[in-house]
Amino acid sequence: MQNHESIITGCKKNDRKSQQALFELFASRMYGHCLRYSKNTEDAQDILQEGFIKVFEKIQSLKDHKQLEGWMTRVFINLALSFWRKNHNNPTFVDIADTDAADDVNQEEDSNLQHYQPEQVLVWINELPDNQRMVLNMYAIDGLSHQEIASLLNTTVSNTKSILSRARKSLRERIKPKI
Repeated sequence: MQNHESIITGCKKNDRKSQQALFELFASRMYGHCLRYSKNTEDAQDILQEGFIKVFEKIQSLKDHKQLEGWMTRVFINLALSFWRKNHNNPTFVDIADTDAADDVNQEEDSNLQHYQPEQVLVWINELPDNQRMVLNMYAIDGLSHQEIASLLNTTVSNTKSILSRARKSLRERIKPKI
């Protein structure tokens, strides 16, 4: 099995075997990102395919092979967001004055998610309104800051905090009856 550095070198030379190796190494993880940012498997598969095409086209820009997975994750998230915007007629994120609730996260309630199968949590997340699902994924799962999220979504930091607060509240409401 090739190491990441040799796979990247091969991909930079458009070597099909190296591209296949990269795909096999990361397809399932990248597909997970695609699923979280799309509403169905068909869209996720489209994003996955487009994402790997973009990765192969842009891999020359990767400077450090140690940053491969993080770099690829950004490519896939950005592509998924573009796909979402394109299919939602340029949605707007309106500032919400109700940001005081953004900091009232109850850690005990949020930790209850750990008692459920990931598939069930994914179902609950997918039931959230699109803006809440996007912000929750970017913040809680992908580790982006509110500043990064606001920039990607073309909104304000206070709005992303408010949206995240509403997403957490919605998840708590879905979990509470089952506890």
